[in-house]
Amino acid sequence: MAERKVLNKNYPADFDPKKIPRLLKPKNHQKKNRFMLPVPARCNKCGNYMSEGTKFNRRVEQVTEETYLGIEIYRFYFKCTNCSTELTIKTDPRNCGYLLFA
Repeated sequence: MAERKVLNKNYPADFDPKKIPRLLKPKNHQKKNRFMLPVPARCNKCGNYMSEGTKFNRRVEQVTEETYLGIEIYRFYFKCTNCSTELTIKTDPRNCGYLLFA
């Protein structure tokens, strides 16, 4: 078994790692991931109630123009489960909570 395991890699003599293309990040540095809703929310457009713990796909960005005592503030974008209206949550470190925007 041990003889089949390869521990070293063979790189050609003309290999140049600088020629490998790099991935381009978006200019607004938004990341996509999945999260659970930290607070109960209600959509202003359709009135749909979303309870705490509802799972969503979200986009995250850091608010560059605002900080509180050196703590970064983040803004989360997600969509209503009923009408697909985009809702926004912003962290509020001053009050140890969140601000919900429609």
